[in-house]
Amino acid sequence: MCQKNLTGDEVKRSIVIASVLVIALASAVLGFYFIKSNSGNETITATISIDFGNETIWKYCNITVDGENATVFDFLLAAAKNGSFDVKYTYYGQYDSYLVDSIAGVVNGRDNKYWQYWINGVYGMVGADKQPVENGDIIEWKFTEFS
Repeated sequence: MCQKNLTGDEVKRSIVIASVLVIALASAVLGFYFIKSNSGNETITATISIDFGNETIWKYCNITVDGENATVFDFLLAAAKNGSFDVKYTYYGQYDSYLVDSIAGVVNGRDNKYWQYWINGVYGMVGADKQPVENGDIIEWKFTEFS
């Protein structure tokens, strides 16, 4: 094959095309990075109440948690921070989940009662750290006997 010498116009056109391609590629990469870095930054707001089973109920309205994957467990920890009380919990690797052992010093097993949660009036069937929360949800933690 013979080598062809490019004219001045062909060189300019090649430079313009290469520049446009570089700018388009850079825009695509930056756009993807921006979308990825901002995903999960949604703030979720919910109400959480904690019923100690002795007519004492603490209620926390408009608790917010960052992240679209916010869980019932996250909201309990946020309420604890807001209300300055402790939550004790244990991680169980075989279930890849946490169990709430006590809230504000009230420990599971006392009077055959345990901490259980409901979300929008429905009993929680998965670990609190696996149950997603949506804006406006109502979370109830109750220290009660199993039904």
